[in-house]
Amino acid sequence: MAQRALTKRIIPVHVLTASYRIAGTVKVTNTGLNGLLTDQTSSFMTIMDASLARIHDPDFLVQKLEDLRLVKDQIHSASLKRRQDVGSKGIIRPGYENVNTFKIAITDSTYEYEGILEWPGRFDFTALMSGGTWEYLPIFEGTVRSIIYSELEIVSPAMLINRKHIATFDHCLWKEEEG
Repeated sequence: MAQRALTKRIIPVHVLTASYRIAGTVKVTNTGLNGLLTDQTSSFMTIMDASLARIHDPDFLVQKLEDLRLVKDQIHSASLKRRQDVGSKGIIRPGYENVNTFKIAITDSTYEYEGILEWPGRFDFTALMSGGTWEYLPIFEGTVRSIIYSELEIVSPAMLINRKHIATFDHCLWKEEEG
């Protein structure tokens, strides 16, 4: 019996590594970009119609490639135009029905991030940083800025931040939502 292929769709994405800003599109299934990035069967991903710019000169196009293969561990963050392209929530804690929203500020070695984190139940930093199988933290209504090169700023309805690169994390309860 032939296995049924998952439906794929193409979404636009901006990816930041330590040295490059990459704009292009990726093929995702119903699990969205989060599913692609956390797929344990591959350490790589392909960005189609990729435009590369160096972080120190983000408006100068270095190269345009039909397909660019990228090591997922080297990704600092990925920004999306639509919240639903993140995919499944990824952060699920058994026993919690209420989702709280927190204004957050995060840094890594290259970038500063601000945005909104949706977290079920009481905030637990240890669970956030080490729990689950997801490697990328979903942030909404986010902004990312380069620490050294202030001209690089991306504002996005949704982004995924690589937990392995996070250096500092600050949060405050923004408002409580009924779940």
